[in-house]
Amino acid sequence: MNCDQVLRVKRVNTANGEPFAVVTVWCPFELGQHLSRKEVEQSAFYELLEIPIGGATQTIGADSATKTDAALLEIPTGSPVLHCERVTRDVGGNAVLLSHHVFAAHRTNFVVDLPSAGKSIAPSGMRLVD
Repeated sequence: MNCDQVLRVKRVNTANGEPFAVVTVWCPFELGQHLSRKEVEQSAFYELLEIPIGGATQTIGADSATKTDAALLEIPTGSPVLHCERVTRDVGGNAVLLSHHVFAAHRTNFVVDLPSAGKSIAPSGMRLVD
């Protein structure tokens, strides 16, 4: 994000009364300065931003829960978690949100649609890592 000041919000997302994710979101201050604490606690940032969203890139990996994340997720330290880093862009391609998500692995499933792309059904953007 190309800005001088950012707004940082950290929250725990729950489902059926159980914590399933620790989410930290950063956005340019000028985009988020009008938001109230109640709004960011109860709504998704995508719904609150007053700009059209063009898309996002998300990187997902496995890890073990830190002491802090484990306490927030109500799981033992060292439990399996999924880490997600997401960069969300507006329709002009400018980064407007950076978010870091820590999901309790036993409470999380990701579903990826794999549309046909010629002879392959591999997800677009798949890259090999060393």
